[in-house]
Amino acid sequence: MNSSIDLTIENSVAVLHLKNEKKLNALSEEFCNDIHSALNNIEQKAKVLIVHGIERAFIAGVNINEIDQFDFEQGYRSNFINEKWEALWHTKIPTIAAVSGYALGGGFEFCLMCDIIVAAENAKFGFPEINLGLMPGLGGTQLLPRLVGPKIASYLLLTSDYISAKEAFDLGILNKVTSPENLLTTAQELASKIAAKPDISARLIKEAIRLSQNTGLDVGMQVERNYFRSLFATSDKNNNVKDFVNKHTK
Repeated sequence: MNSSIDLTIENSVAVLHLKNEKKLNALSEEFCNDIHSALNNIEQKAKVLIVHGIERAFIAGVNINEIDQFDFEQGYRSNFINEKWEALWHTKIPTIAAVSGYALGGGFEFCLMCDIIVAAENAKFGFPEINLGLMPGLGGTQLLPRLVGPKIASYLLLTSDYISAKEAFDLGILNKVTSPENLLTTAQELASKIAAKPDISARLIKEAIRLSQNTGLDVGMQVERNYFRSLFATSDKNNNVKDFVNKHTK
């Protein structure tokens, strides 16, 4: 494992620690390749994934020095920001971002890729790309409007204003806000609660929620119903439903 990344798995909960302190976890081609490698087949090893950074920063954006090397043609031909940068988005198990310090640009986008976000009171969120003549490239203009609506997303993306953890919570971006010292414990308690649930149900719920953001209501309702029926074949359904029926019919 790369020295800037640490992956541990205990009791079906995987914790991916991003710890490139010198660069505040700024995203680069190499760093994202390492993250992609770390998450390869993670759904075969764990039921829930927590991603957290260092105290000063979850991820402080994309490495600007790397961007400075590209013109349009080079960036296009090299496929800068490719599917490996989206490894977290494509993870099949539930994901939790545990955020301390700065979550800016690509760091904010990494948070938005997760199913649940827990943040420390010192967390700061924002999209500063416009100040450099750039814009989000890892889903910010697509994921944020789906969460807070186009008006608030436009304000945050066009002004580059940072918002606090409390403001992000009030906007519905965050699920929980906690003290910095309790951040990882809070995320782990939440992950353990989810990991104790039937994992196929959890994965299909995640898939259905993602689908709801990308399709019409009628299609989404039908897919949900088919997912629901498919769970009839699982041992979790058979055992848990029988236990429930037996318990409540005596």
